[in-house]
Amino acid sequence: MRVELKLKSLAARTVFAFGFLAVLLLFIFSILTLLGNAVARGAGEPAAAEFAASIAPNEPFAYYAAGWYLERSMRPEDLPRSLEMYEKAAALEPNDYLLWLEFGKALERNGKPEEAEKALRHAAETAPNYSEVLWTLGNVLIRNGKDEEGFAHIRRAVEGNSKFGPPAASLAWDLFEGDIDRVIATVGDSSAVKAAMAGFLARQEKYREAIAMWKSLPGQEIREEHREAGNQLLQTLLGAKRYAAAAEVQAMLSDDGPKVAEVTNGGFEKDVSVDEPGVFEWNIQAGKNPAVGISVEQKREGGKSLALIFEGRSTGAFRTISQAVAVLPGVEYRFEAFLKTELETDKTMFWEIADAVSGEVLASTPAVPASSGWAPVSAVFSTKDGSEGVIIRLVREKCVGSECRIAGRAWIDGVSIKKVEQG
Repeated sequence: MRVELKLKSLAARTVFAFGFLAVLLLFIFSILTLLGNAVARGAGEPAAAEFAASIAPNEPFAYYAAGWYLERSMRPEDLPRSLEMYEKAAALEPNDYLLWLEFGKALERNGKPEEAEKALRHAAETAPNYSEVLWTLGNVLIRNGKDEEGFAHIRRAVEGNSKFGPPAASLAWDLFEGDIDRVIATVGDSSAVKAAMAGFLARQEKYREAIAMWKSLPGQEIREEHREAGNQLLQTLLGAKRYAAAAEVQAMLSDDGPKVAEVTNGGFEKDVSVDEPGVFEWNIQAGKNPAVGISVEQKREGGKSLALIFEGRSTGAFRTISQAVAVLPGVEYRFEAFLKTELETDKTMFWEIADAVSGEVLASTPAVPASSGWAPVSAVFSTKDGSEGVIIRLVREKCVGSECRIAGRAWIDGVSIKKVEQG
């Protein structure tokens, strides 16, 4: 069915014409806006971004992209133009705190601190709880000589997002020349700040202060909110070979963490992993001789032991079994382990205790007999001053030729380290 539009007067025709023209202009404007936005997002150079801004003069992102590319063109003459583009983008969206944040950053980068402060204050008024804005404004205020107000914003930024904790601690540390009390008083004493300060202090080799700061945190928060900070602190301490401090941190991160002067899983009641075990867990060297696994058939106490099965090859190759143990420096300890053996060999095995820092062997047990029921081997050793860790390891006796042949089975249980009581 055909419908015929009838225009009965000049006024009606005029209204129709203007309406059609308005719709056409709106359509063209929308197309140009979409095109400008698309060109801006795909622009790879200032010229393309500026073209996008010229065809979409009301599209803030086109101006932002033009400013971004102009600023990075490495041509000094483009810097004033880049700030002009940033300013136009922000002006088009007075309530878009992200555009005002980028505008403020650009002003600060281009040596306009007072104007940057003004732009960032506007961003903070628009988004008063956004940590990125608070952090940036706080830093600009401090650089503008307004330390007290600046740190007030930085404290709020850290409380809102813990990622700002480490740089906040570093900033205050440099400003107050390592005065920990002033740093805490300035940056704040929230859990987020304390967790960040613990890691920062460890990186400054202030290990005792780092542990004290970490231990001041509530235990539940450590495991839930600050686990990542705790793992970073743990890696810093391990890298510095501060094993006693590292054991304390790891124990606070888990229910069954290591303890100082205590062999982890010394009775082998838990499984032993050969794939990426922790530092304070049993580490079993890659290889096939001996085969290693948990035994429920043989045990001295508890329900399990560690079984070693040798194939009888004439070789000196041996899978070392070891563990790092946190200890206190300058202390005398007694190492003890129980073994049951059913071996055919001229040379068996013994335990070795070495300093975890220097690698120096501190003591060795006698070699285990080739065949015996459950029997202990032990050794007394003293830790080095300043050293917080030892490595205990089961190793093969030195052998040559046929005397290296070893066949049969052995079991290990009850591995321990205990402080020797004086007197």
